[in-house]
Amino acid sequence: MTSNTEKSNAQIDFFQTLKNSSLQRFSFATLMWGIGHQLITLSQGYVLFELTDSTLWLAALGAAVGAPTVVIAILGGMLADRIPRTRMLKIGSLIVATPMLGIALLYATDSLEPWHILIAGSAQGSGLALDWIARLSLLPDMVPKNVLVRAISIDQAMFNGARLLAPLIGGFLLGSVGPTGAYGLISGLLGAAFLMYLTFRPHTEVNSDGHLGPIDDIKEVFGILRENSILRLNLLFTLVNALVLGGVIFIIPAFAKEIFDTNEAGLGYLFTAIGAGAVAGAATTSWTGGIARAGVALLVTDVLTGIFVVTWALSGNMGFALGAGFIFGYFNAVHIALGIGAIQFNVPVEVRGRVIGAYELAWAGFPLGGLTSGSLAAIFGLRNSLIILAVGLMIFTAIVAVMSSQFRQLRVESD
Repeated sequence: MTSNTEKSNAQIDFFQTLKNSSLQRFSFATLMWGIGHQLITLSQGYVLFELTDSTLWLAALGAAVGAPTVVIAILGGMLADRIPRTRMLKIGSLIVATPMLGIALLYATDSLEPWHILIAGSAQGSGLALDWIARLSLLPDMVPKNVLVRAISIDQAMFNGARLLAPLIGGFLLGSVGPTGAYGLISGLLGAAFLMYLTFRPHTEVNSDGHLGPIDDIKEVFGILRENSILRLNLLFTLVNALVLGGVIFIIPAFAKEIFDTNEAGLGYLFTAIGAGAVAGAATTSWTGGIARAGVALLVTDVLTGIFVVTWALSGNMGFALGAGFIFGYFNAVHIALGIGAIQFNVPVEVRGRVIGAYELAWAGFPLGGLTSGSLAAIFGLRNSLIILAVGLMIFTAIVAVMSSQFRQLRVESD
């Protein structure tokens, strides 16, 4: 049982972490950047499904976002150990903001075609991969290690807060002023994040010395992964979990129209429910500072994620879907925060960027989940497409639980 003293110390540590000015700037930039990217996810799927009325086009969008992520994850990881990570954040924002402004202009002039959205999706995938690698590699350079788990969770709470706010904003904009307003706001938010990046002052900088070349850099990362089974399994967990999460997120516009027969506002509510659960999950992890039996927690939250994806897929009405979406978002967010913490605590600083690149490569499963769920939906139907993905997640988790006692004993806690 946790004593009153331990609870008091946890509260003190939590509020002290919130006072860190570097974390405040970092998290605010994450909020602006996150709202922008979540608006893209909402708007791209909505506009593309309105133009084509086809889940196969949604599958193509997932492929367009996911394909460049694989390449950028490899190159970006090496760059993150060689150049200032703040520079990578700036570049990532510009790569995404520019084509989204182009989409706004094309829609305003009634010139938008489905392939334009796929090109913008490829730009998003490239910029998103570059940004995530830089962001996760940079955070340990912004805060002391003894508050790192809380800082990760607070930053994740801001990102998940974006998942809560963006659907409400996007649903309103799409229903009132149309995609031109939504895409214009996306460009503005990414521009605001760019300006915030100019204020970042990391307490440690990248040391570009000692790198022999790209091939040797990759070999070094593979050596670390070969020796560390926890990292290997965590990356596999991330890949499978991202595949399921992406499968849900990319297929939501089709569910909103075909299953729940709702409008733009209803689409926003479906995204918001998942985002609200994610905020609650990240807040739980940031308050506790980690979980002693993190390995068990990672396994349990993955199974619960799968269960509530199935529940969501089988929902017969909006009210039930919103509740299932909230719970799904909660357990998925706890799983992600613990997974990131496990990597940060097990990675030497000199190869952090490249390992985070491998982590981002695993997150390529997110847009590829859209490709998978869209393709499965065309064959087996919308509901069955998500059930197949969720069952696969639970089977994978059960195998890891049985086979790896080391993973079950994993701990992720701040000092």
